[in-house]
Amino acid sequence: MKEDNRTHPIIMINFVKAKRSLKIDGTKTDMYVAKIYRAPDTSLDTVAQEISHATTLAYPDVMAALKAFEIHVANHVMEGSAVKFGTLGAFIPAIHSKAVKNSEDVDASIVKRVACRFFPSRNFYRQLKKASLEYKDLSKIKHV
Repeated sequence: MKEDNRTHPIIMINFVKAKRSLKIDGTKTDMYVAKIYRAPDTSLDTVAQEISHATTLAYPDVMAALKAFEIHVANHVMEGSAVKFGTLGAFIPAIHSKAVKNSEDVDASIVKRVACRFFPSRNFYRQLKKASLEYKDLSKIKHV
């Protein structure tokens, strides 16, 4: 994440071109779409260091709090509760199931998948919509 002279983060999301075979009017056609080019993943350790530098908390205290945070958020979601974080958003449990004709047939056996979805808060969503988008030319990236 870059910063401008006011020390506000400049949000930059990179994308690449991706070829997709799509069916249009029954005919397979090669088309191109923009696809996210993810920056390297950020570790919990990195976030803990950043929080430690931005606050008066020591790194071990931040790390302990973040580890407890992970455990407790996961526990609440697995108990079926949404976990809401004001300016960030909410982690909400979800299930996907098969459809059956009779209500008597609805039981746990028709559940195909249990999931957790993240929904950004309105404020975070507005910030994401303002993010700068930049094309990343993969032919210019050196692969190690």
